[in-house]
Amino acid sequence: MKRLLWHFVGVLTLSALSTLSSEPHYGFSVFQESFEDSLEQAKEADRSVFVYFFEQNCATYEYMDYQFHRAWVWQFLNERFINVQVDASDEESNGPILAKKFSINSYPTYLILDHHGKETHRATQAMEGGVFIDSISWLIGETEFPMAEQDAKYEAGERDPDFVQQYLLDARIVLPKNLDIEDLHMKAWGEVQDKYTAIAKEYLTSQEPKDLINLQDFSIIKAYSNIVDDPGIKLVLDHFDAFVETTSMKKVSETLLEVTLNTVLIRAIDEIGPVSGGLELLEEDFQLFEELPLKKATDWLRSIDADSLLKLKEYSLFYVRQFLIETEAASPDSEE
Repeated sequence: MKRLLWHFVGVLTLSALSTLSSEPHYGFSVFQESFEDSLEQAKEADRSVFVYFFEQNCATYEYMDYQFHRAWVWQFLNERFINVQVDASDEESNGPILAKKFSINSYPTYLILDHHGKETHRATQAMEGGVFIDSISWLIGETEFPMAEQDAKYEAGERDPDFVQQYLLDARIVLPKNLDIEDLHMKAWGEVQDKYTAIAKEYLTSQEPKDLINLQDFSIIKAYSNIVDDPGIKLVLDHFDAFVETTSMKKVSETLLEVTLNTVLIRAIDEIGPVSGGLELLEEDFQLFEELPLKKATDWLRSIDADSLLKLKEYSLFYVRQFLIETEAASPDSEE
């Protein structure tokens, strides 16, 4: 459960932050809207189809919409596929029927189909544009499995800091390949993430703090940190100003706010039980955002929107309440 929660809150802050700025108006559509027309075009052109399944009320929607409108991402897709998007909640475009047909259980989900409409590859997770391109390139066989050689070296005992740093940076693009069953996919994805997260913790605790204040190690911290007690986040909090100077206030603030929100939600969810204290704990834990040095990140967020923290809090309370409702409904003791 926690792994899925990490995925949700990992994009929750990104989505919430994006809604605080003006909504982009791109002036063009990246994807076709008709699944059937796209299949016909794919048959005529003998090309594969890239299908992007989404729901507009999902926390990932605005984030991925921005990524797909980045020029190099759209160019990558357009050169390889007929591209179509499916709103799984839109009945007019048969979204619910298509989502059921392809067993879509999480959003976003990306499918690659042959021109007959048969699934050949599947991936999930919200991703930054460059990571998305690297992942899809591997899935379709344009690049070799990116980690085999490095995995072998690490397992043989290689611990040179420069090697481990690059190893962890490269591991960010790894996705399970050719897994058609969603549960199996998520299990495999989780095992991969757990493996590299453990390696990242070992790496970050084995180095001197001064040697980790750089762009590369900040990227590692961002990729593999889930809660405020993780060593990378403690390092950023202890050296907030130094990391801001090395990266930017925006990058440091977004990372710390995202991980703190993740921590607050996990703690609240953990308290949900026969006598739920989750909502009360959530209220208390939001005081973390007002404590230094995290308050510097909170103040940066307030500079974008004065009510931003209140919006995050309301969004979090809504999510925990919904989780509580669903948990009670699924309980064996609940009335049918």
